[in-house]
Amino acid sequence: MRPPATPLYNLSMSRVSSLHRLQQFDLKIDRATARLEEIRAILEGSEALARSRQKLAEAENHLRAARSAHKDAELAVEGQRTKIEQTEQKLYGGTVKNPKELQDLQQEAEALMRYLSTLEDRLLEAMVKLEEAEEEERAARDELERTEQELAREHNALKAEQQELEAEVARLSEERAVAAASTQSDDLQTYEELRRRLGGLAVAMVESGSCSACGLTISASLLQVIRRADDLSRCTQCGRILYAG
Repeated sequence: MRPPATPLYNLSMSRVSSLHRLQQFDLKIDRATARLEEIRAILEGSEALARSRQKLAEAENHLRAARSAHKDAELAVEGQRTKIEQTEQKLYGGTVKNPKELQDLQQEAEALMRYLSTLEDRLLEAMVKLEEAEEEERAARDELERTEQELAREHNALKAEQQELEAEVARLSEERAVAAASTQSDDLQTYEELRRRLGGLAVAMVESGSCSACGLTISASLLQVIRRADDLSRCTQCGRILYAG
């Protein structure tokens, strides 16, 4: 009968070395995962695209209003010319004989002509505004098209990066699982708890006699204990596991 299976700890590495190795995998996975989240956010929505679309929508509204105003001005001019034509027909058609009525028609025709000039000026203004609105709409549409093309190129590059990062996370996760299986269960539990509490960094390097995470100066006696790596030593300030390398 085979003996019961037991965890295979990496005896060639100290306990703290095993945790530091695990920490390196987790940090790489964290960085790759954070970048994947950034890419997903970019692919799902673009502020530049939203601004371009909003700008085009506003330009289209202005264009519709300008076209409507131009049409109204055209109709007003046409209506005024019809009134003038009808008045002149009465005035010169010979059907009106009374001098007073003819004088009134003459004055009415002159008033209609003066107002026609005003309406034609308004039509000219409406035409200028329509041309400006059409140019604004064309520019906004061109800008949106450029933005969409730029985003398409950017998105292609981002999608390629996304695939690479997903493959990297999968590979690192497999290697991380192997590293975790080679770590003592109690140490692993401590490590995971510290990662949750301390922003993902459970193991801190000792650099120039200080904790690289919080900057606390390590005493000479504790530094010797850390370097022997017989046990897990913790920073007295931030609580992280200390690793001398």
